[in-house]
Amino acid sequence: MKKFLLAAAAALASLSAPQAASASTIVNAGFEAGPVGLGAPTGWFTLNPLRVATVSSFGGYTAQEGSQFAVIAAGIQGIPTLLTQFFSMTQGETISFMVAFATTESNFNDFGGLGIFDFSNLSGTTLFSQSVSSVGAGTAGPWTKVSFTAPTSGFYSINATVQNVGNSRNPSYLLLDAPGVPEPGTWMLMLLGIGAVGFSMRRRRNLRVNFA
Repeated sequence: MKKFLLAAAAALASLSAPQAASASTIVNAGFEAGPVGLGAPTGWFTLNPLRVATVSSFGGYTAQEGSQFAVIAAGIQGIPTLLTQFFSMTQGETISFMVAFATTESNFNDFGGLGIFDFSNLSGTTLFSQSVSSVGAGTAGPWTKVSFTAPTSGFYSINATVQNVGNSRNPSYLLLDAPGVPEPGTWMLMLLGIGAVGFSMRRRRNLRVNFA
């Protein structure tokens, strides 16, 4: 048990200590820099500033990291709303986002997605793709965590898009945020909880567990 507590303390120290700066140059990944309301978030670009907003809540959704996230609304039929950012990554580096697709549509198959384009290899990777047919008519899909690991060092773009297929009377939305990170205290509770379970199992290793 003493060894476990020492390991837990070391793990907590590593989580609390200042980390080396990430090589990724993504700006405002969690949308905490605002500006709040309509318009392209700081560091991001869109051709449809009236279809993008930084909010603290939306239709029952709340931020996954910090207190704000981005909502991208589908606009004119057949024309996607795009929110994008160009950045660099080093080989082996991983970035993650939280994404959700919500729709009020029931008659047409609106869709939304999140992808990465690799300018070094001239290739694209789809991280998230949902539509009315995949989540259900008039449905708010759950937040989903997606990740991307850079195959090479170089320049990339992240591209979030949503599109109305049939008409714009019943719009669809793509939501984007950075993934939340447990507070150091939460990590310690988790580690201690795991240690307590392990200690208990060692003390009671002769017990049988029956699965229903």
